[in-house]
Amino acid sequence: MRKVFLLSLFLSAMMPLGAYWAHAATPVSLDAQISLGAQIWIEPGQTPAEIDGWFRDLAAMNMPVARIFLMWSYLEPAPNQWDFSLYDTAFRAAEKYHVRIIATLTPSGPPPFDGGDGNQGVGILPSEQSRRLAAAYIAKVVQHYRNSSALDTWLLVNEPGQPPAANAAAVDAFRTWLAQRYLSIGNLNSTWGTAYTGFAEAEPPRSAEGWNRNLELDWREFWEGYQTAQLHWLADQVRLNDRIHPLHMNPAGLISNLAGLSDNLPAWRSFLDTLGCSIHPAWHFRLLDRDRYALGVSYINDLVRGSIEPKPYWVTELQGGNNIYSSPRPMEPTSQDIAQWVWTSLGAGADRVIFWLLNARREGVESGEWSLLDFEGNPSARLTTAAAIARIVHEHEAFFSQAHPYRSPVTILLSLETMTFEEVYHEEDDPARTQDAHILEALGFYEALSRLGPPPRIKYFDDYDWSGDATEHRVAILPDVRELTADQIRSLQAFVSHGNTLLITGLTGFYGPHAKAWPLAGFPLATVTGGKLKEVHLRTTTPEVSLNVPPDTKLPSRFWVSTTVPVSAKIIGQQDGEAIALEQDSPGGGRVIWIPSPIGIGAWLSDAEPLAKYLQAILPDALGAATFAFSQPEKGCLLRTLENSGTYVTVITNGTAEAKSCAMNAPAGLYATALWGPAPQGAGAQSIFSLPPRETSVVLWQRGRSASAR
Repeated sequence: MRKVFLLSLFLSAMMPLGAYWAHAATPVSLDAQISLGAQIWIEPGQTPAEIDGWFRDLAAMNMPVARIFLMWSYLEPAPNQWDFSLYDTAFRAAEKYHVRIIATLTPSGPPPFDGGDGNQGVGILPSEQSRRLAAAYIAKVVQHYRNSSALDTWLLVNEPGQPPAANAAAVDAFRTWLAQRYLSIGNLNSTWGTAYTGFAEAEPPRSAEGWNRNLELDWREFWEGYQTAQLHWLADQVRLNDRIHPLHMNPAGLISNLAGLSDNLPAWRSFLDTLGCSIHPAWHFRLLDRDRYALGVSYINDLVRGSIEPKPYWVTELQGGNNIYSSPRPMEPTSQDIAQWVWTSLGAGADRVIFWLLNARREGVESGEWSLLDFEGNPSARLTTAAAIARIVHEHEAFFSQAHPYRSPVTILLSLETMTFEEVYHEEDDPARTQDAHILEALGFYEALSRLGPPPRIKYFDDYDWSGDATEHRVAILPDVRELTADQIRSLQAFVSHGNTLLITGLTGFYGPHAKAWPLAGFPLATVTGGKLKEVHLRTTTPEVSLNVPPDTKLPSRFWVSTTVPVSAKIIGQQDGEAIALEQDSPGGGRVIWIPSPIGIGAWLSDAEPLAKYLQAILPDALGAATFAFSQPEKGCLLRTLENSGTYVTVITNGTAEAKSCAMNAPAGLYATALWGPAPQGAGAQSIFSLPPRETSVVLWQRGRSASAR
């Protein structure tokens, strides 16, 4: 398991504790109310009447949450001259209309006289001097607003996450990390192929080229922990001045290689009270076609929830308006998109959904874009839709405030080690060799399972409970986890010994740390799979994996089909006279299915239907545990379920540009009330949902006669 390297460079308290305790406020709890809200962009030139009106409008629309940026350059326009008047106006309006403020700090965006460019800034603070300045900014702002009744949460820094950067502070910390890891300079030189005389000479890589890339692998692993420590430092600075209000962050770009931005999300759980995310399809959905946007929103929700649980999670930024220049792709969300994305997020268990943004910036890169308001200041159809959803949630607050999303016993595991490896070794000739190969394999399984019913859970590998005794049978899917450590393999053994099921695919376990080829070093994964990897064959771009369990199963793969040497496992798939899939049962009731070919990528890039049917056949108990499920695999439809004391809400979306009819199995004795979109039709336990393009149906299921649909 990766260890977070905690720096010894952090500063001491910026103010005496006595000064803080003299102004301590009543604790603000994270209440259970499910809320919608929006970012209000506050900038110089706005009038008090304008600012007041935006908060008034949010309150009137049952969207009582506003996020604002506390821009350092606005607050300190000249050295040591602080002007809080602009944001004081916003806080007074929020207090007046009982709107909760999520206050976003901008410690990476100093004023121009301190080296900034006047914007919010991005990335890790690069020097001890920048940390001193940021600590002073945080202390000043937090002390000023900590007693406001409107203050809800501190957001430490907008959209954290960046590739490694070789600034002086990081390089010094890297050398210390290397000394702790390698103990002697000889060990380092042997691994890197260098001739340093001491750790003080070690330098980060200038590129990932060359035959020995161990330096690049170490640098990236170090940076993941270094970034976490720096973010923890920001939390500490807030806590020196306010130990009451919750702390939050919102990583972005989560449908991609997470190691690209060094995001070890579960490592942030120790210093955050909630975790959120930014979901901007125009920015973040490069791996998805348009008909999979609803699926992408669902996937990100499950990833973020899995990374912070049991603590709450939010959608901190959801694309609310049109963009022209400020993203790689232009997009104008429709009312149907807004409804689909919001209801999917609520159905997944998000406590808050906050739009980016209510009112557009007047200047800069995003000027005139992303807004829920039109240029006359009136609500767009998108905002009207969001307000209608907020009204329904408010009317059914007793249900939503205590509801819990269905938690599947099936979990897809993401490996940060594998993603780091792929960042360093990737090629661009085929998706199976890119930095996103592991993510594409995971997405293929996520889509296939989502066609059957509620989606699976998503967890980081080292954040999953491999050893605990669970009351239910669990299924873990390792989707092309190309790098595994010896400790991780032992975790898999423990998991199977407790009677659980493992499905292992792709080139899982091919590499160990520093790209060590496990097949040439005893292949330790064989203790789990009951067989060894014999060879990886390049067949065609889209080969097919044939299995005899179930009979006549044919699964699309991508690029590779691997052969195996059975040791204790039975053969469940053959090709050209060689074993290409194995299955092994353990004495404790555990089960391992090993298909060492990237069938998830094959499903994602060609057709997920065969994989969905295969999973339905081999995991009947796990998939049959859902209270609501599709009657058959449904392409383009997505199902989420919330439950509160025997009452349920289902969210079914049609993410495609074509009309869909989805059949869902429902328990007997429950009556349906449509809260949003088309009501289900059908007799008995099966309900038919006829959904126009991009349409969403939200249904309340309860015992007793149904109420009239809204």
